[in-house]
This record gives sequence, C-alpha cells and structure tokens, in this order.
Amino acid sequence: MPSIPQMMLNQRQKTANDNPVPGTKGKNLGAYQSPVSGVGIMHDPDWTNPPPRGAVLHECGYLEENRTWNFTRVFSPFWRLYFNAEPGHSVIFDNEVIELGPDRIVVIPPHRQFHCRSTRPVPSLWVHFSISRKVSDRSGPALVFKPSSAEVALVRELIEAISEAGSTEPTDRNFRLSMALVLTVLSRREIDWAPDFPPHLIKAIRYLEENLVEDLTVEAIARKAGVGEARLRADFKTIQGTTPGKYLTEIRVREAAAMLAHPNKSIDEIAEACGFGTRFYLSRVFKKITGESPAAYRRKHRA
Repeated sequence: MPSIPQMMLNQRQKTANDNPVPGTKGKNLGAYQSPVSGVGIMHDPDWTNPPPRGAVLHECGYLEENRTWNFTRVFSPFWRLYFNAEPGHSVIFDNEVIELGPDRIVVIPPHRQFHCRSTRPVPSLWVHFSISRKVSDRSGPALVFKPSSAEVALVRELIEAISEAGSTEPTDRNFRLSMALVLTVLSRREIDWAPDFPPHLIKAIRYLEENLVEDLTVEAIARKAGVGEARLRADFKTIQGTTPGKYLTEIRVREAAAMLAHPNKSIDEIAEACGFGTRFYLSRVFKKITGESPAAYRRKHRA
C-alpha cells in the first residue's frame, strides 16, 4: 500500500491530466470567520450551538496543490485540523512557528489568532469542526500529534473519499470519515482538557451569541443562565479563560470582520449592527484585537 505522501502525489498527477478539483477557483472565505471556505465540502455551517458531547462537522477538504495559503491574523470561533503530505506550509503564533507536514497532525482550537504561511504548493487536507469542550490554557496555541496508525488509515480513506466524490456536495462517506478522524484525534490521552461546560455556561454563551447587538450586563447574562453573577464570572474565567464582557467583545469583532469583507455595508452600519454603537468605538476595539483598523482590514480582504 502506498504511503500517504505517495498516494497524494499519485492523485495529484492523475487530476493534473483531468479536470481540476471542483471549487479550487473559489475564494477561500473560511480563512477567517466562516467555517465554510468555498473550496471544500460543506456539511453544517452553524457553529454557534455545538452539542454537549460529540462534534459538529462544518467542512472537510483536500487540495492536491494548495497554492494560496497566506493569511494574516486568522481568528475564528471553530476548530481546525490540518494534515499536509509535504512540507511548505506553517502556522505562526506570537511566540511559535508550527510547520505542517507528513509527520504531524495539527489541531488549532477556536479563538486563537495565528498567521498562515505558504512557501510552495503542497497537498493539503483540512477539517473544520466545533465541540463544546475547551482545552486548558496549558495546552499551548495548537495541538501537534505524530499520526497513529489509526489516524493514518483514516487520513488515507478521507483523502480518497473526497477525491472520489468529484464535487463539493457532501456524502455520507466523507462525513463519517471526517467525524471518525476528528473523534479519534480528540480521544488522545495527552490532550489536557478544561472542565466540561456546565449547562448554565452553555446557556450564557448562546445568549451572548444570539444577542450581541444588545447592551448586555453580567447581571442580565447571569439571570438568563440561571446562576448568580459571581458564579458566572468564576466559570467563565475557569473554563473559557476570559470574562463574559471580553467574550462578548470577541464575538462582536468576529461578526464585524465577516461584514467588512463584503461591500454592502458602511463601517458605521457595521458598528451599529455588531453592538459597538459608533465607528470610533469599533475602530479602537477592532484594532486592539486584530492589529488592523476596520478600514485597513476591509481594503486587504476585499482585495
């Protein structure tokens, strides 16, 4: 049986003489806020309400030659799993550069800002998903694993399933293989998980996601979750690693970034739609989190 790198190379040589992989001409919308890239196979685009157990699969994808993988300040609310059969791509965090390659599976938890760097086109497999659990703050910016034999087999099967599908329409086979790969990787003993999300914290998070435009107070969020303010603050800090107010700001910035990529709303309208009130407040908060002003972000990503 050929190795994964050789199998990817064989598939790349085969498709080079046939039609290009469907969707490769599309814009990679999923590089930032959406779990759907436009170049993969979409399953469930909704990531706001993952189940207490298990995972929600958003997208799986495979490109024989991933040529355009240079993105700055990626910051997303969903998980990402990457496997590349050849070196040439890396993810860059503030104090660490993680190379992608055939000797590792890289998993990036949500709400981690990083840069994608590409030095040459390589075969790339990715899976976007959501789960309710959170890794501890001691886990570092990303999880890096040497693939087990089971994971190698699932990677090989998933690449074949995506390649054989011949379109961006989801199939039962690639869904089950993607979920099997995600759950197998997440079952590793070495992952340091934070405590499970209690039901009241899930209620609070959903309430924030669904009412980000409102002028929310911790008292109102706690009342909706059915607990006291002190308990809510403590659980947010312990499990989410942040405060309710900072979490609300993060999802407001996420929504603003998604809107800025489209030309149909002004920055003033986006500020109001995302709960910032004025463009000046949006600009101050947006630049603090992303490192760019809303106008600069729009110019870059519309281009």
